[in-house]
Amino acid sequence: MSDRATLKLYDENSYEKEFTATVQSCTVCGDFFKVVLDRTAFFPEAGGQIGDNGFFIVDGKEIEVFDTQIVENVIEHYTKEEIKEDTTITGKLDWIPRHTRMQNHTGEHIVSGIINRKYGFDNIGFHLGRDDITCDYNGALTWEQVKEIEVLSNEAVFEGHEITTWYPDPADLPKYEYRAKLDLTEGVRLVKIDGVDLCACCAPHVKNTAEVGLIKIVNIEKAHGGTRLHLRCGRTALSDYDEKQVQVLKVQDLLSARQYEVGDCVEQLQKANKHLEWERARMSEKVALASLQSIEKQNGNLVMELDGADTDALLAFANGGREKVSGLFVALSKSGDGFRYMITSGDSNIKLSQMAKEINAALNGRGGGKDDMIQGMFNADLDSITKYFS
Repeated sequence: MSDRATLKLYDENSYEKEFTATVQSCTVCGDFFKVVLDRTAFFPEAGGQIGDNGFFIVDGKEIEVFDTQIVENVIEHYTKEEIKEDTTITGKLDWIPRHTRMQNHTGEHIVSGIINRKYGFDNIGFHLGRDDITCDYNGALTWEQVKEIEVLSNEAVFEGHEITTWYPDPADLPKYEYRAKLDLTEGVRLVKIDGVDLCACCAPHVKNTAEVGLIKIVNIEKAHGGTRLHLRCGRTALSDYDEKQVQVLKVQDLLSARQYEVGDCVEQLQKANKHLEWERARMSEKVALASLQSIEKQNGNLVMELDGADTDALLAFANGGREKVSGLFVALSKSGDGFRYMITSGDSNIKLSQMAKEINAALNGRGGGKDDMIQGMFNADLDSITKYFS
């Protein structure tokens, strides 16, 4: 590997999509190669952001760059093919994903700057992946506060603030009040969003906040004693909207409702379903009691299945069944590939809790309980269960 730092073209112009460079080294690493250039527009994985992808063109042939990393100011481009040292290459970025990350990273600066200015919270964690953008803050935020932050952030987008980046002289750093995750004194690059934020950052950004397009905060959760926000900006926000609209349209068609009424319709449907479930449960209990009335008391064990029984119905079935047998009453209800069971006994001297282990072992079951009742699951068919208890 070269010991010379790679010239970072993205620092000078974050919109440079194509460039020429010279290969300084190409090192084999397992089943791929690490290619070091004298200069590059490929941004490496750093600052919570994944590295760029793209291609090198060598003698008219495209060689894929599937990842970009940085080690002590030397940027390594990962390829599947070897490129000889001193070769002149043309580099081409996979531009849409790169520009999308620029939109998202600038959007994060806007959100974090507003949170810092309004609540004094610092951004203590940031991850910009291919599908998800998360930001962690060292303070608690409510959903109402987050919605206000989203409004203010989008106002900053719509106002079209200019964005500038530069490396100030280390001696001048104390003059600036800027946000930073690390206490750096050298190589600090500042990103300024006029009237919104000033932050230390190594990543490429858009030139104007208007280019971010839209900022959407899609989720909020607790993390590290503070708050984690999930963001979508620019193309990512549009993609998120499209995916959700597809789902809303599906629900709309299923419910024969208008788009903006689907939430209310689902709520009404849930209420109706709960009432139906309650009615079905009461009917199931009645069926259980009716089934028991038709049974004469008998010696030995009895296995009976109650179709579609919920917990209350199966419990009523099991409790009523103990009066019909001298041995064990095994109440079953179909569940998946097996049966849920509740077992009682007409003989108070039988200690069911002591029998549970043996019964479960014989019928591939799990469960337990007290002396007068055990319950659980059997992963066995009805014939096997009936045969065991007979």
